[in-house]
Amino acid sequence: MTDHPRHTLHGSLPVSLPRPSRWTGGFADEELEARFRSERSRAMRRTFLVVLALILVMLAALVPLDLTRLEDEGLGAALALRAVFAGLLVTAAVMVWRRPERLMNVAPGTGVGVTILTVALTFVYGLEHANPVLDISQFAFIGLVFVLLLPNTGRWRWALTGILLLAVWVVAYGKTDAGTGAEAELAGLFVSGVLLALLAIAHREDVLRRWQFTAIDRLMRMSTADPLTGVSNRRGFFDAAEAARHRSRLADEPLSVVLLDLDFFKRVNDQYGHAVGDEVLRRVARVLGDALKPGETLARLGGEEFAVLLPGLPLERAERRAHALRAEVEALCIRSGDRVVRMTASVGVACWMPEESIDAALARADLAMYEAKADGRNCVRREVARTA
Repeated sequence: MTDHPRHTLHGSLPVSLPRPSRWTGGFADEELEARFRSERSRAMRRTFLVVLALILVMLAALVPLDLTRLEDEGLGAALALRAVFAGLLVTAAVMVWRRPERLMNVAPGTGVGVTILTVALTFVYGLEHANPVLDISQFAFIGLVFVLLLPNTGRWRWALTGILLLAVWVVAYGKTDAGTGAEAELAGLFVSGVLLALLAIAHREDVLRRWQFTAIDRLMRMSTADPLTGVSNRRGFFDAAEAARHRSRLADEPLSVVLLDLDFFKRVNDQYGHAVGDEVLRRVARVLGDALKPGETLARLGGEEFAVLLPGLPLERAERRAHALRAEVEALCIRSGDRVVRMTASVGVACWMPEESIDAALARADLAMYEAKADGRNCVRREVARTA
């Protein structure tokens, strides 16, 4: 993942995938649900706009039919409804174009509006002498598009299907002509079955799509997370750093990096064993992660070396944050049997220069960190950005 809105501290990865709700289809995890809806909406935005364009073309093509078959008040009502219809579609298109993440609410809402306007136009044309199969079958088409094809939430899908079923039977029972009444009821039963089948298929497809999303999300997290500490690994750090560097350039804001290397960590492994050493690394990652602010990223680059991204902080403020992080490590107390293990860290700080690579900034922070070790360890040193 390339975007880390908060410090990256994953914790233990789940053994089983999150299960979507049986009825609503949504995830209980609000963050996971938001990411799924955002990705699904962005992927389907173009399809939604194409569908709206096709419906607009169909509306325009039916205007000549209005002019030839309707007169006076009926013609005025039909043209007014078609104008409202077109306005609804254009408004929905603009909303989704500006904010794609709203698609999963806008699409079914548009489907409700389309259903209501279709019922109104059907009544304007009159139910006595119209074709009952054609009048009722159009709701199956609306269901095919807005229930099955376009994305929506589980609650919206149930609500939209219910409104479509109501529209089917409003039109079916409106057929007062004895010759078409029975035919309308049969068409209503058939279309109702189609709509319920579309609901079941759409719900099943959504569940499968969510399972796929969570599986890919878990694999991505595993590829960018350190399995021991749960924070980002080296790959995750470079992904986050590249994204942060891009945002910093766009916003013309500074971006600093802090490198922390635990002092004499090898002695811990030698004296207490690797199990205690692993616990030290986990505890250090936990205290550092708890000390970070939203937007900052923590990673374990390897061994006993950690890195922290500090977006928006110039070198002086980053240095003060580095002192605070060093103090958190120094205050850490890990018990092993009747003995207490304490750690310190040597810290280097650097600020990215314009157009500088990630590796170059890390190299300068690394030099500053080795200066801290040379100066007695358990201290912070900064590498002042040099001009080219």
